[in-house]
Amino acid sequence: MLTGYGQGRLVPPQNEEERLNRLEKLVETILYKLEQIESMLRSTGDPELMLAAELVSAFSLPATKSLEAASIVMDILKRIRVLDQISKSIIEAMSTCEPLTISEITRRVRELRGTASRRIVRERLRRLMEKQVIVETGEKRRLYILRKCLENKQSK
Repeated sequence: MLTGYGQGRLVPPQNEEERLNRLEKLVETILYKLEQIESMLRSTGDPELMLAAELVSAFSLPATKSLEAASIVMDILKRIRVLDQISKSIIEAMSTCEPLTISEITRRVRELRGTASRRIVRERLRRLMEKQVIVETGEKRRLYILRKCLENKQSK
């Protein structure tokens, strides 16, 4: 079977090894471009863009989603000025606006910080709930989401 390729030319299908080589080169190109984008975002000095670059790396988010997430985090951090680093990391971890369990939040905080204790994360979640930054949702199991995410969904 012949496959269409380029300007009306037909070429026979490639073997597995050639396909894998092309995919490998494509992935390398994408990673190189992603590194360039991250470098540019970090070099701006803009805290929101630097956070977006961190979120792209940590959670493999598309750039547009990481910019939205960074905007949410910056909004919350402006409103609540005194937060410890773990609480900030929890907010960053939850900035994708997905309902998450404590275990999922702890795993994401570990990805950002390199270390996180489930007990400490639970304690900081409780504090953030008292400050009305985070809301508990879910009926069968406890899920948590940023209040700002719920407000954004309701306003759309």
